[in-house]
Amino acid sequence: MPLLIIYVKMDNSDFHYFIIFDIYEDAMAMHDELDKASIENKISPAPLDLVEGVCCGVSLMIQPEDREKVSVFLEEKKNLKYKKFIKAMRSFKPKRDRYC
Repeated sequence: MPLLIIYVKMDNSDFHYFIIFDIYEDAMAMHDELDKASIENKISPAPLDLVEGVCCGVSLMIQPEDREKVSVFLEEKKNLKYKKFIKAMRSFKPKRDRYC
């Protein structure tokens, strides 16, 4: 019986980046500052399967092409609080997931 190998391409278009927070107020402060800096971000449900121990259900979703810009922004804005900046596979449910 021949061996069947399936190759699945996983490039950056399959992922988004998320900024995760402990509290809602920190998420909204970061959202406002990213908007002021003209860095695209969307309020999003936190990918809870990847953020164990975090109480806040809100995250900011970042486009893959803005990852480096956001990394620099987070380094410069030490006064803004966040838990982590993570890469997560896109697994959106169109009937459930809606973003601001």
